[in-house]
Amino acid sequence: MFGIQNFADKLQAAVATSTSDNLPGAIYGALTTWLTTNIWPFIVEVSIVATLLFTFYGAFLYFTAYGDENKATQAKKSITYAIVGFIIALLAWTISNYVQNTILRDQKPQFNVPAQRDTSNDMEAIP
Repeated sequence: MFGIQNFADKLQAAVATSTSDNLPGAIYGALTTWLTTNIWPFIVEVSIVATLLFTFYGAFLYFTAYGDENKATQAKKSITYAIVGFIIALLAWTISNYVQNTILRDQKPQFNVPAQRDTSNDMEAIP
């Protein structure tokens, strides 16, 4: 589910083929690729299904209101909220894609990886 095995394989390959200098960048690349290919499409699908369900629920309430103004108002609100929620989810997805593709396109992640220290001469420093 969600391509976790594929992500684990790509992460293992990134760790095996990278040096200590570019290891964080390799992990970052594998993680962002997995998120954009598996998680974002799932979130979009869930938001579409939720919008359809709440729209159908509102339509059902509206058709079964039988002239009751309170039920009709509740049905209209349900449909309106479903559409507004979908628009908000679509805007969130659009903004995150814009940030990822435009602002972060040429930037590499900055990680502070300490260099391995040579400890072979530490005993010589003790008087």
